[in-house]
Amino acid sequence: MEITYLGANCLRLTTKDIAVVIDPQSAGTAAAKLSADVTLLTQIWEAGNLPAKAGMVIDGAGEYEVKRAMITGVPARLHSDEPEAHLKSTVYSVLLDGVRVGVVGNIAELTDAAADSLGPIDVLIVPVGGNGLTLDAVEATKLVSKLEPRYVIPVHYADKGLSYPMPQDELELFLKEVGSHPEPVAKLRVTARDLPEEATVAVLQRG
Repeated sequence: MEITYLGANCLRLTTKDIAVVIDPQSAGTAAAKLSADVTLLTQIWEAGNLPAKAGMVIDGAGEYEVKRAMITGVPARLHSDEPEAHLKSTVYSVLLDGVRVGVVGNIAELTDAAADSLGPIDVLIVPVGGNGLTLDAVEATKLVSKLEPRYVIPVHYADKGLSYPMPQDELELFLKEVGSHPEPVAKLRVTARDLPEEATVAVLQRG
């Protein structure tokens, strides 16, 4: 599997069988030309601005199977005061070629029950910008400890090339919190047989 980053919450997961795009609307024009077999949306209200070739659009809880990809969507709280019956965010577990990717969008928290529903995570995609829009560096680090992934990909942090509804923290705050300062790479290639033994932070350059 190959993982590339388009900015904000937008990433593309590709194997020889399938292309999965996550939150393309969050990256603005950078994602307009993307094509996908599956498009995952972590917030239902964002469903109106998609690439022309979005494939199957998934925007909520449930279990899905597309081209040998197994996808589980689990409800999550976008804002801390949301009632349990009307949660506005969805987190996902995406199983591709034996690697399980956890997709966390803009959430206020991830309960233990929701974490259990995702299953064991190999690659965790987690926003770290904070300021009431996403988890901040401290809360994102707690989530990493809870899920114990092999790879961690931080997203949705301050970026001069992107505009957010509110200012986001610098990536460096998260890297200091987890005690890791990796060199940014253009893409991350992951196989089930080559997963690291301990959590490894991967910083992806925005494409």
